[in-house]
Amino acid sequence: MFETAGKTFFAALRDAVARRLGPDHACVKVMARAADVGDADATAAAQDALNALGGEMAAALMADVHKALREDPAGVLGAWQPFGNRH
Repeated sequence: MFETAGKTFFAALRDAVARRLGPDHACVKVMARAADVGDADATAAAQDALNALGGEMAAALMADVHKALREDPAGVLGAWQPFGNRH
């Protein structure tokens, strides 16, 4: 679940960055990789990119992400597998 939920989080962050900074901003590509790949390197790169934007912008983006996830609980709950993977 955490891998999928992480991808959901980074997809929301990618969208927030695109809205606030424009779709061509370098951070959009970094967040998209974290959403698509979700490995440790992509996650670390996303964290570094977010930190480089500064505290005020990072806080605004986190507020956007929180709002997006709060307003779309199905996106988060869709990642939840309470009994593990079923085949």
